[in-house]
Amino acid sequence: MPSHEVEPRVPALPTWPPDGIVGTIGSGPSAGAEIAASVERDVHGSYVAYVLDLPVDRLLDAAGEFVIDDWVSDTRVPGQEGGLIDFVTRAVDVRWSTEPGLIDDYFRARKSSW
Repeated sequence: MPSHEVEPRVPALPTWPPDGIVGTIGSGPSAGAEIAASVERDVHGSYVAYVLDLPVDRLLDAAGEFVIDDWVSDTRVPGQEGGLIDFVTRAVDVRWSTEPGLIDDYFRARKSSW
């Protein structure tokens, strides 16, 4: 898995609510849509990975170039190791939020559409 530079706009993992974070895409065909990074934990509650939940199956940048597929996971620790969340944040200018209610609202809305 290629490494990426840590992006300062990505909140460090210790600041994330238990389920993850939500952001708004700022550029490309999906600009204005929400994106989430949900946390996967082991049976002891320790961090295992995050999963990116995109508004589309294949995320494109402003030039129409492929960025990433939906539901990709990464074991690198946000804020410590540059990973896919850092790459995606730069590619489509994501503005992340650690507001606890936003992630709850996001997943409540997503579950109702499943």
